[in-house]
Amino acid sequence: MSGPVARLLLWCVLLPIPLNVGMAALPDSVDFRLGPHQWEHRLLLVFASSEADARWADQREALRGEAEGVRERDLLLLTLRADGEQGRLQSGPEESARPLTTAAVRRLYDRFAVSPDAFRVVLVGKDGTEKRRAPEPVTARSLFDTIDAMPMRQREMREDNGPGR
Repeated sequence: MSGPVARLLLWCVLLPIPLNVGMAALPDSVDFRLGPHQWEHRLLLVFASSEADARWADQREALRGEAEGVRERDLLLLTLRADGEQGRLQSGPEESARPLTTAAVRRLYDRFAVSPDAFRVVLVGKDGTEKRRAPEPVTARSLFDTIDAMPMRQREMREDNGPGR
């Protein structure tokens, strides 16, 4: 067989191959890096050894219903589990989650020196530095109080409540 039909058949057979070779992550996985979020977002990272850790569920519950407060503070939520090196990124507690790549999960565990068998909640400020670390779940009020005491957040609140508002 030769000609256009043969070329079309060849393309149909070979085209899908590069899409599947070496795929280590889901197609819509986020290879999350801290740098692009500096000066744009605060980050709340929740590390757990597994989904079976009760503190994991307690932390999720502590943020439930707090979407407005999370949004006002430009906070992104990252949940990371050592079992299977899984992670996800959310722009709020009620927002849909996007999976993180395995490489991103490993980088975050390494960057924040969290043991795979530990539970940790880490707050990162817009300047990219760690602001708070807790070995137990934190309440939304406590988290918001920590953020609201930061100089950058104080300035944001003054600007939001400026003249004419």
